[in-house]
Amino acid sequence: MEGLNANIEVKEIPKMEFACITQIGIQGQNNAFERLMKWAAPKGLMNSDDFKMATIYYDSFKVTPTDKLRMSACILLNEPVEVSGEVGLTTIEKGKCIIGSYEIGIHEFEKAWTGLFIWMSENGYKKSAQNPFEIYHNDFNTHPEKKCIVDLYIPFT
Repeated sequence: MEGLNANIEVKEIPKMEFACITQIGIQGQNNAFERLMKWAAPKGLMNSDDFKMATIYYDSFKVTPTDKLRMSACILLNEPVEVSGEVGLTTIEKGKCIIGSYEIGIHEFEKAWTGLFIWMSENGYKKSAQNPFEIYHNDFNTHPEKKCIVDLYIPFT
């Protein structure tokens, strides 16, 4: 992947459960994460050592205008939790994924996703009906170079 250091692997992932806020339009995503963290903090969900946030994408950036994109701001759950109001639950089923691991700037996500989809195509994989998603391993605001340590997941058949 041109200009981006990626570690790509193909493996089966376990079923993953998320608490989420689904919203439309890329501009509202940060706000959705803020509302989700405000909901999660009093429940102690952000205190675990393996606390992870994620984004699940329901539309493709290639065909859907950014103000119409449907996505969910998510927290990966280690145990069942009760949700209410705008916070819902969603599941990524166990299955095979192409996983690209990156340390990238906030403006390099599109390039990373594009490169990963090209890699998928060139290697003969076909995306499944399951939605692509990303799992974040850090808060980029605390990174010395403001970079995101992130895994991009493309489920395939």
